[in-house]
Amino acid sequence: MRDDDRLLTMADLKEFVPYSKPTIYQMIREGRFPKQVRLGPNRVAWRRSEVLDWIDERAAEREAA
Repeated sequence: MRDDDRLLTMADLKEFVPYSKPTIYQMIREGRFPKQVRLGPNRVAWRRSEVLDWIDERAAEREAA
């Protein structure tokens, strides 16, 4: 886990990953992207540390290939 664990909204998330909202939710359902944190009945966010760890894992896969 990283020290900086801010929460990212969908708009923030799109600055980190180049996927559409439907693609992100599909990847979550398939277990291929970090799950969101429910903040309220109509509000979710993602832990920045989990998103950055996910990005690091993709980079490690690239290096291993």
